[in-house]
Amino acid sequence: MIVYGYAKGFMHTGDGTLKVRVRVPSIHGPFKQSEYNGQKVKNYTKDADLPYYTSVELTRNPNDGDVVMLLTSNDKSTEFTVIGLTGGTYNGGAYL
Repeated sequence: MIVYGYAKGFMHTGDGTLKVRVRVPSIHGPFKQSEYNGQKVKNYTKDADLPYYTSVELTRNPNDGDVVMLLTSNDKSTEFTVIGLTGGTYNGGAYL
């Protein structure tokens, strides 16, 4: 099964493995967590608590908000592997 998520950081381990912190909206909640009157609308996973997933070697290190593709062996597994960057980003084309 292939799913998509947003990169929220990365790290290289001591053995050279690339790990990417990913927010998968259907699992961890949306990229931006809405607030209403100073309160969180839902109990979404905080960015600091997002898991790092092992990644294949990418053409570049992912930036915050880059859309990444993840692969898992079956529909029930949460053991994902990042298999690529899609070229999309959360703020695609939005210039502030």
